[in-house]
Amino acid sequence: MSKLKHSILALVSAAAICGATSASAASFELWNGSAWVNSGTVTFSGPTTASYLGNSLPCTATFTVNLSGGAATVTGASFTGSSACNGIVASNFAWGMTPGAAGGYTGANPPFTGAPTLTGALSSVSISGIRIFLPAPLNVTCPSTTGSGTINGVLESSGSGSNRFVFKGALGPCSVQTQNGGALSPSTPVRVI
Repeated sequence: MSKLKHSILALVSAAAICGATSASAASFELWNGSAWVNSGTVTFSGPTTASYLGNSLPCTATFTVNLSGGAATVTGASFTGSSACNGIVASNFAWGMTPGAAGGYTGANPPFTGAPTLTGALSSVSISGIRIFLPAPLNVTCPSTTGSGTINGVLESSGSGSNRFVFKGALGPCSVQTQNGGALSPSTPVRVI
């Protein structure tokens, strides 16, 4: 009976630890004008460059992000600034947007060469499921016509600053990043809790 009792206690303890871990997972909130809420829509917009085999395409990127219960997905992306930028086609939605721990980013600042120095509480953020087509003269789908990729970035996540988001990553033969000195900015303050 004692062994059974210890086994049950061990299982209960493990379940409690797992429950506490999932309950403390980081999530997003946005400011709706009067309060912080964990559901709604926000757009991030700013200068972004896509590159393929040494050819760069600087554009303004706009990502539409939907929050539901603190979980975020990118539901749309558009690119402007030139006819080539207008021809970029993003697909494979919804892209997952996952935050690291609130204030948990302790890496280099600026996060990479060319990024601005960020302020306030910083959080790492990854966006997965990305697939984009770059038109002529590049004519390439990144990372491939059937695959998808992930980019990693850093967000000023305190909710009290400009909430800039910078990222840099490879998508197969391509690379994408916020332009040197630039960042994406949200339409309303966003934070990671």
